[in-house]
Amino acid sequence: MKNKKEPKTKAQPKISKKTVAESSAPESKRTIKQVVIEAITANNVITNEELIAAVKAQFPKSAFKDTHAAWYRSQARKGLLTGTPIDIPAQRQPKSSN
Repeated sequence: MKNKKEPKTKAQPKISKKTVAESSAPESKRTIKQVVIEAITANNVITNEELIAAVKAQFPKSAFKDTHAAWYRSQARKGLLTGTPIDIPAQRQPKSSN
């Protein structure tokens, strides 16, 4: 009895030059939230202007402004950004001249 030949299989797809670790871990994208958390945890007395500058450095087209910085600061104080409250001193409003 003759041995039957095994059926031919299709050619295996070419494997890219990326390593398994590179292909299995998708590239994570930074967010404004991450930038704000890093800035506030690094310096809890950061001003809104400095916070805006940090965000604009990473996201130049962002519409991030003073009211956004205040909202993130409020959320950080309540622990809603990181899960634990961050001790942030209150920002003082500049005195208006009358």
